[in-house]
Formats: sequence, structure tokens, C-alpha cells
Amino acid sequence: MLPDQRLRGCRRLQASDEFRQVFINTEVRVVHPKYVLLAKCNPVDFARLGLVVSKRHITKASARNVVKRLVRETFRKNIRSQPFDVLFLVRSDLSGISKKELSELLEDGWKRFKKKCSKFGKASG
Repeated sequence: MLPDQRLRGCRRLQASDEFRQVFINTEVRVVHPKYVLLAKCNPVDFARLGLVVSKRHITKASARNVVKRLVRETFRKNIRSQPFDVLFLVRSDLSGISKKELSELLEDGWKRFKKKCSKFGKASG
């Protein structure tokens, strides 16, 4: 991976307070049977991502890592310039899905997310 293509720490939600703010002040919600995307506007000019991928939903660590990697990759490609704090929450087991299917599932979710964001007048990338 090229250095300019990775998702830097400043583009991630890391503190529990940042996660809590998104849960409390959700402005955009995309619901899928397998996952949920929650988002709120942020004061910076770029999107930040938080991941909630629990053992309860995906038991194997390697499968959790694959899901997180694909979420970060599709997020980076689709949502980079929108000023939102975004949480990705797994609702059911995604480990039985192939990487290609999961990638397509996530791409569809990000498209739906951008469509909902455009109602706020915030969609730009």
C-alpha cells in the first residue's frame, strides 16, 4: 500500500468520547441486516471512521481483521472528503461472506450513505 493511501490516525475515531458523540448525535443512519453506519457532522474538513466489530458477531480474530481492513479500504476510497464522523457497527456474522461479496456490500452501503449525506448538502467525494 502506498503511504498516501493508508488511513492515518487523524482520520480514525479513537477515544470513547468520540464514539459516544456519534451515538448520541447521529444525523445519518444507513441500516443493513449485516451492519449499520452511523454518522454526525464533524468540525474538521475530512471524514473520520470508527469501527465496532465484536467477538460476539465475528468470533475469529482473522475474520474480524479482514472485515475491518475492507471497511477501512472502502471508506478511504468513497468517503474521504466528507466532513462526518462515521461509525461502522457489525450486526451479524460477516465472516461467511467472500471478500468480493463483502466489498460489494460495503460499496453499496457507502453509496447509500453518500446519498443520505447529499440531503445535508455535505456530499463532496
